[in-house]
Amino acid sequence: MNKQTIIDSLIQNYTSFITEINELTATKLQFSNGQKWTAGQQLQHIVLCVKPLVQVFSMDKSMIAQNFGIADKPGRSYDVLLGEYLEKLNEGGKAPDRFVPENVLAEQRTVLSEYLGQLINLLCSKIENFSEEDLDQLCIPHPLLGKLTLREMLCNAIYHVEHHGNQVKQNLRGYSAN
Repeated sequence: MNKQTIIDSLIQNYTSFITEINELTATKLQFSNGQKWTAGQQLQHIVLCVKPLVQVFSMDKSMIAQNFGIADKPGRSYDVLLGEYLEKLNEGGKAPDRFVPENVLAEQRTVLSEYLGQLINLLCSKIENFSEEDLDQLCIPHPLLGKLTLREMLCNAIYHVEHHGNQVKQNLRGYSAN
């Protein structure tokens, strides 16, 4: 996936997620089927995950290399990375505490969804400052997958929001308007 495809996919997937969250009623936004996160919590989780990406892409490239390292092998394709991520989830992989959302009130939705949109726009503008080579050489840590190239991390971010959008839909299958 080249840089422009990554940017386009990020905008498309996050815009779709925000739209889906914003179309939910307040009751559905706060509904939990068992131990599942509510749609509001899914939104906050995504915000918590995108913020560090924006921070990394705001850093000087030499600082990224110094703090996190340089790739020592070729990056994996989107499909290979997706397979590894799903395998980790199936093995019981969970979000670290810093990415676990709190309860989200319906009144917080607008602020969170607007903030997420701003974060994605900022991330995409920051990605423009990186070459294709930078995306393949510079690395950062992922909590489940370990050291990833920036390109791999962005590919994961593309899927990650889709995954949580699907979790929202799955959770709402248990919703009944009694």
